[in-house]
Amino acid sequence: MGMKRIRLKEFTFLVPPARVSRNWRSFALTTHPVAELPNAPILCAVSGEPFSFEMRLSSPPGGYVGLCAYHLDTVFASVGANTNSIRAFSMIRGYPSTTIHPFSTDRDTLIWRMRWDRKRTLIGFQREEDDPVSWVGTFELPGTASSISFGPFFASDGQAYRATGEDLRFIPSE
Repeated sequence: MGMKRIRLKEFTFLVPPARVSRNWRSFALTTHPVAELPNAPILCAVSGEPFSFEMRLSSPPGGYVGLCAYHLDTVFASVGANTNSIRAFSMIRGYPSTTIHPFSTDRDTLIWRMRWDRKRTLIGFQREEDDPVSWVGTFELPGTASSISFGPFFASDGQAYRATGEDLRFIPSE
């Protein structure tokens, strides 16, 4: 039996943004001025089968936009970027871990990628379709061996911003 393809309409917000508009293939939202994971907007879907996922997301001036693999408020992993830094932020059994590195892009958007194979979650990005994927984070999240929630997140650090998402591709990998 084939796996159901996950489309944008299957994604729901765990935490809603200040404003959002969406159609069947893209969305635009405005964040709250201050929103950090797990209380930042996360647009999530759930999969019980291994997959590859990608989505083109806008690059904000501050805060972070990227992908999050989510199990509970105390178990999640994220990688996001803005125009001058990239951040891996995770919470494993309630213990936070943050790594921030200098990063720069002149692109308005990045292509974010995630792979999940029941054992681990990989999160990375590409500047353009033909570029190699820069895998930034590899995470082993407790409780995600049979299913995982995943999707884009939008953290803000004092200033609201507008973000967009488009070109969602979900590819079953089993």
